Amino acid sequence: MILAQDPTLENFGTDPFWLVLLKVVAVFVLLVVMTLFSIVFERKIVAYMQARKGPNRVGPRGYLQSLADGLKLALKEEIIPALADKPVYFLAPVLSAVPAFLAFSVIPFGPMVSIFGHQTPLQLTDLPVGVLIWFACIVALGLLMAY
Repeated sequence: MILAQDPTLENFGTDPFWLVLLKVVAVFVLLVVMTLFSIVFERKIVAYMQARKGPNRVGPRGYLQSLADGLKLALKEEIIPALADKPVYFLAPVLSAVPAFLAFSVIPFGPMVSIFGHQTPLQLTDLPVGVLIWFACIVALGLLMAY
């Protein structure tokens, strides 16, 4: 059943750059926040199964523990092995992470909405499925480059 508010192919590619950038940042922030909370809840469930408290030091009831762990990981000194190919060593995780985030660009989060007077669908783009399969191959390539 197609609603009047459902986006069609004509609704994509006409948004101004700032609106596309706003939607990209919103999707990225949503994914990062959901990942952080998923990790905290997983740690709390595992702690409950093991009859211990779990993360409870950072933030209210330990909910900011994943954020603290992520900041610690980002600020650690990077150690590159002496015999590693430096560009490949850097690009391998990037080629694995970027397509994983890009896969969320085709997921519709809602109907057509008005953002600052612009009618826009709540998804970044409408791509053929073949492109997603290509992105999946790039993820596999990034994993192979990591070895």
